Amino acid sequence: MTKRYLLQAKKSVKNTCDVCTQQGGIKILHTHKYLPLIIAEANDVEKFERNTEIVYYEEDFSIRLHEALPVSKDRKLANVPWNIREIQAPAAWPKTSGKGVRVGVLDTGIDSGHPALRGRVAGGYNVITDTGNFKDDNGHGTHVSGIIAASASRAHVYGVAPQASLYGIKVLDSSGSGSISHIVKGIEWAVDHHIQVLNMSLGSNQYSRSLDLATQFAAQKGIILVASAGNDGNNRGSGNTLDYPARLPSVISVGAVDQSKQRADFSSTGRGLDIMAPGVDIRSTWIGGGYKTLSGTSMSAAHVSGGAALLLGLYPNRKNGRNGRAIVRLSQKLGPSRLYGRGLLNLAPLSR
Repeated sequence: MTKRYLLQAKKSVKNTCDVCTQQGGIKILHTHKYLPLIIAEANDVEKFERNTEIVYYEEDFSIRLHEALPVSKDRKLANVPWNIREIQAPAAWPKTSGKGVRVGVLDTGIDSGHPALRGRVAGGYNVITDTGNFKDDNGHGTHVSGIIAASASRAHVYGVAPQASLYGIKVLDSSGSGSISHIVKGIEWAVDHHIQVLNMSLGSNQYSRSLDLATQFAAQKGIILVASAGNDGNNRGSGNTLDYPARLPSVISVGAVDQSKQRADFSSTGRGLDIMAPGVDIRSTWIGGGYKTLSGTSMSAAHVSGGAALLLGLYPNRKNGRNGRAIVRLSQKLGPSRLYGRGLLNLAPLSR
């Protein structure tokens, strides 16, 4: 049975394609521009094992968006979004609105025609079809994008960084599914197009060496990588339930709190959790020009990506690695680090 694999070739190999094309039964699908990685199809892994030029190989497993959860039935939504007020984003707006900061949304795409996102979507790419059509056919990517940069006062929807430039990098299909190879190619596109902040509201509980390599490379290139921690938590907050890529060292992992600043029961926990942001009953943009209220760490990650855009707008000449560390420090301590990281995102210091 033919399966798809990710392979890493030795750095000494000038042409990574030569690693596999010398042997039959292997079909090269993609050779990465910056990384010594190959995406290939094969029906016999023994060919990889016998090839001394291959450092490792791994099956290209699936990855999914962090499923949005039902809205709490016992809470009424305020006219002004509680989540934007909670992280004190309006306090920072007189000094920075994230204008011109390039934020990539690695997700299901973006509804660029949405009234609240008009003028905010600057471009994008569909990794799945290898085209420029990044239209959202699920809704998740549009919801995340609205949290980052929407502006619609009549609809009572405000993004954290209302003048940031959004780029829809479609790596997940209409059902919210994709593959590790899609994510790695999406990160490659982000590097190529000078993305400064990359939001990844998706995950898997399975480690990928290729994804680890790609996130390290992107971080070295100055991209601030933000990912949702996952929705696999429990009432006690026991266990290390963080998903990948949030668990990777090059990525800022974000958990969810509710209006009481308490960790949402679903929010994943464990060593490596960096920061918390609102993730319960978050109203934002939806496909078809609509609006929807959802819960999940996907929503939380978008708040931190928006906060990173505000920070970059304020300090455009500072190295992004330093800005990445700074956004995690913009936090209000709430509790044990394995449950709350450094605490709740607090953007008020940006107003000083």
